[in-house]
Amino acid sequence: MTDKSIEVFQNLHLKGRSSARSIRASILAQVQAPWHHDQEREDDIRGHASDGEDVIVLVRDEFDDVDESGMVLWQEGEGYRVSNIVPRNVGELGITKYNAILRDFVARIAEPAASASASGFGVELTSPHQSLDDWLDAEPAAALRRFSRAANKSTGAAHPMDRARWYAFLIATHHTSKRLDTDQLVRWLVEVEHWSEDTAHELAIDYEFALGLLEQYDQSRS
Repeated sequence: MTDKSIEVFQNLHLKGRSSARSIRASILAQVQAPWHHDQEREDDIRGHASDGEDVIVLVRDEFDDVDESGMVLWQEGEGYRVSNIVPRNVGELGITKYNAILRDFVARIAEPAASASASGFGVELTSPHQSLDDWLDAEPAAALRRFSRAANKSTGAAHPMDRARWYAFLIATHHTSKRLDTDQLVRWLVEVEHWSEDTAHELAIDYEFALGLLEQYDQSRS
């Protein structure tokens, strides 16, 4: 079964085939307006980095209704990942604007740099939309759908039959390593299944507590 997809923050990884140093040189060679290299901020962040990890800090000028923002690329092995994008003048960008900056960086800098690089490197950008099946294995995903679509949404898991289906989901999730986090659970319940915010948060708290309890129980018996 395919649910409505949910907009999520995209992740970007630059996968090196030779060295992080060559990726850094290729990226900086492509930087031009409306992107800028923030050497001062970069030096400050690098001074707090551990194990000699490198960092690249770039700034994207404002465009459309997207605020001027700083992007941090953190070394990851022989490559880099975008660890954060921070607006300069507003509290937060939100998912849509964050992703717009990320895709602009890919189109203007990352992909041209990868093509121009002598050794080349991979540009891996995740999808801006995901569904429950991206977050869970088939059995717990099916169990969560059964609970949600049969439950009384005004009482959560209070009814004995609803509680039994909720427990079945928790147990199925406990038996797998692929799990959604509480934010993903709340968003799926609210945006896809149309639960109230309050009840969704109550279920998310119960979800986190129950999985922690099950893990502690397993450890106590080992």
